[in-house]
Amino acid sequence: MDMTRILECNMSACAYNMTNRCHTPGINVGSHAECNTYTHASGKGGVPEANAGVGACLAADCKFNEQLECRASNIDVASHNRHADCETYQVRS
Repeated sequence: MDMTRILECNMSACAYNMTNRCHTPGINVGSHAECNTYTHASGKGGVPEANAGVGACLAADCKFNEQLECRASNIDVASHNRHADCETYQVRS
């Protein structure tokens, strides 16, 4: 199974963000669609060659969540109330 890819992340203060791209192998999305992997740091970490994906999703009410896995074709992560959120999150109908 392939992980859902993160196309863009505007959380420039995150240690894994380089040029609006996430450079850790995988993130976890929390129960309120927040990026639980967001790490505020002045120094950069991660792997420049990595194209991050969603390792696990705990947002049970998201329409893309199937058995704690993200099934969206890709996601974006953006700032929301001073933390990082999955912008692709949609409430299951």
